[in-house]
Amino acid sequence: MSDTFVVEAELRSDEGKGASRRLRRLEAKVPAIIYGGDNAPVSLSLIRKDFEKHLEKEAFYSAVIEVAYDGKREKAILKALQRHPAKDFPMHADFMRIEANKAIKVNVPLHFVNEESCVYRAK
Repeated sequence: MSDTFVVEAELRSDEGKGASRRLRRLEAKVPAIIYGGDNAPVSLSLIRKDFEKHLEKEAFYSAVIEVAYDGKREKAILKALQRHPAKDFPMHADFMRIEANKAIKVNVPLHFVNEESCVYRAK
């Protein structure tokens, strides 16, 4: 894949419903978490505008992403994304760390070229 996605994040110390709401409303950020592997889970906050730009690309949902925070870069995949039911903006993101020597299962969308013009003949 030619696209490499780098998500810039900041460490988040406040946790809970109230802190997440303040983060979304006052600071225009999205609460997130990165977990998995041998390291402990880390609470993060993402800049909403930049994160939404990444979400516009379909490849982002099944690609290996680099999450940059606190001077570190960790490879991860987007495991879960919660959106607002009416306004469709992202409310929370879950990233799962990946390791080069461990297998993972990921759903990858397939798109066929010229599918509309293909003549399908069922037998």
